[in-house]
Amino acid sequence: MTVLVTAASGKVGREVVAQLQGRGVKPREGSRRSSPPLDWNDPATWPAALDGVDRAFVIVPGGDDGHRSVTGLGRAVCEFLDLARSRGVTRVVLMTALGMEHAPVEVEHRGVELHLQRSGLEWTILRPNWFFQNLTDGPLRALADSHQGVLRLPTGDAAVSFIDTRDIAAVAVEALLGAHVGRAYALTGPQSLTLAGVAGACLGSPAPVNAYEPVSEADFRRTALGLGWHPEYVATVSGLFAAIAAGHAAPVLPDTAHVLGRAPRSLAAFVEGIR
Repeated sequence: MTVLVTAASGKVGREVVAQLQGRGVKPREGSRRSSPPLDWNDPATWPAALDGVDRAFVIVPGGDDGHRSVTGLGRAVCEFLDLARSRGVTRVVLMTALGMEHAPVEVEHRGVELHLQRSGLEWTILRPNWFFQNLTDGPLRALADSHQGVLRLPTGDAAVSFIDTRDIAAVAVEALLGAHVGRAYALTGPQSLTLAGVAGACLGSPAPVNAYEPVSEADFRRTALGLGWHPEYVATVSGLFAAIAAGHAAPVLPDTAHVLGRAPRSLAAFVEGIR
């Protein structure tokens, strides 16, 4: 069996690659820098990336570096899924984001979910919450670095049930290899944590976050644009922070533990692991 892993150099993708290898399954790494490459903006790269592939783990692109547009790629992913089915791929595990089932079809991630469900492929959808790893490698890290370790966000005193990317990857591997077809899983960690609590737990650790300060959305946008982030990305992240402020990222949900048969990793375990 050959499993294509898109965004294979990203925070979740590289963990999926490693865990598939640990299970004796051959991964095909898919990214703009892989061989063969997989570039969502270049359909000519897709057939080689899919050659001989049986199953695929697909992440809808989200402009993680902040400097690219985050819109316009949903249609490309849908076309890629159609090509994958025509070339013999039988199962796709798709990763979007927590709460995406409530989004309108105009939201690209939701549109891809619905397209996959209608595609005739075996499917599983994973909807994870914010990653712990965003504190050390991602937008939260960049924002904290811009203020000497102070995380200044428009999220008030709301909480987040952060999840470790290794647990997301473990669920993805179970879905790729096991009996999880036709299921959608909301993936969270074991605790609902305020951003102030997260900063307190990181204080004195290698994580570059030592304090939290709530700010207005306008203040956040000024900081993000000052970092050179693409305006579309700033708008997207601002919407995600608004969802946190509204309490939508706080619930601790059972799906991660249900699929893995164990509790997901805690913040303390994550922090200890980066010492």
